[in-house]
Amino acid sequence: MTPRRLILIDVENFNGAPVATPTQARWCRRVLDNWIQPSPGDIIVLAADVNTVTNVYAGWPTHRILPGYGENGADHRLLDVMDEDLPRRFSEMILVSGDRIFAEKVSQLAGQGLPTTVYSHTETLSKRLKFAATNVITSITTADLPIRRSM
Repeated sequence: MTPRRLILIDVENFNGAPVATPTQARWCRRVLDNWIQPSPGDIIVLAADVNTVTNVYAGWPTHRILPGYGENGADHRLLDVMDEDLPRRFSEMILVSGDRIFAEKVSQLAGQGLPTTVYSHTETLSKRLKFAATNVITSITTADLPIRRSM
């Protein structure tokens, strides 16, 4: 099988809030492309609250964008994708989120032999998700840096 990754993006988790503008979506896309470095054969699926999908589309006009409804709606849409026989179809699954809700499914996929990599901000990464994934890559944010006081 030709190596092919599935990249699942909980865009609101990465952004830290709903994607309020198309400009914000394009910023998220630039940062994530730099961080993950998707290849032409990768499949990218995003989920976001239904009210922000048009903004998200501005950043990812050629990718699958799933609308979420209600609390954790976007998370549930990504969980549904994780039920699509991934180990047979992909060489790796990448999840951009730190949410605990994904831990059990990520653990199951890793147990089925599918390498799973989680990309998350350090301060929002669930401990359960961290231990469920095959690999974890965290960002350094200003919350991770010591506070310096000027003299």
